[in-house]
Amino acid sequence: MKSTAKVIELKTRRKARLSSGGNGGGSKNGGAGLAMGKGFSRKAMKALAEAFSSPSDESGFRDRALFLVMSSTGLRSSEILSLTWSSKVSETETGKGVFKYIRKGGQICFTIPSPDALEAVREYHDRAGIQSDHWFFSLPINRNQGERSRLTDRSLRRIVNGWGVTTERGRKSHPHALRHTVGQRIFEEKGSIAAQKILGHTSPVTTAKYYTKPYFDGTDSLTWK
Repeated sequence: MKSTAKVIELKTRRKARLSSGGNGGGSKNGGAGLAMGKGFSRKAMKALAEAFSSPSDESGFRDRALFLVMSSTGLRSSEILSLTWSSKVSETETGKGVFKYIRKGGQICFTIPSPDALEAVREYHDRAGIQSDHWFFSLPINRNQGERSRLTDRSLRRIVNGWGVTTERGRKSHPHALRHTVGQRIFEEKGSIAAQKILGHTSPVTTAKYYTKPYFDGTDSLTWK
């Protein structure tokens, strides 16, 4: 009986912690702003866009295509690497391609890469001599042979780690930081529904929990001169 009582007590404490936003280090604000600072600043994004603006070799063309696709869709690594030309299912009213992908959890979702991103993928394929439905590949194993394999999550992380920028929290660049960058910007400029659709969240409540900032800057209004 005593051990049973202890288990119930521990479960009760854990529920209380979770309901107040705690998870072994959470805050009392209900988890608002969980992704704050996990993305890149606008300065860092501009620096990356400039760095990839004039590629000169296959890796440069590939990295530019990766950056443009990731920064215009906010997809997870596995979702980026699953994109194919044949996954295009429709077009928007303005003629932009709508592509199908399977999100985390197995649900079918849709994404709209920017026209610049799609053109960058085509230029990358032309430069590398790639003829494939899939978009992203490793560099040739041997310069004299065009053998390539599809990029893996691990390979993508290694590539993005080498881009030489850090997140707003000071962490080395990684693929999910681009997802947070997209999520934060769309949430702030277009709202939770738009951000939910782009990120493929099941609910805008989830999106709001990650990207609602736990503060409000009222300094412009609170001046007394």
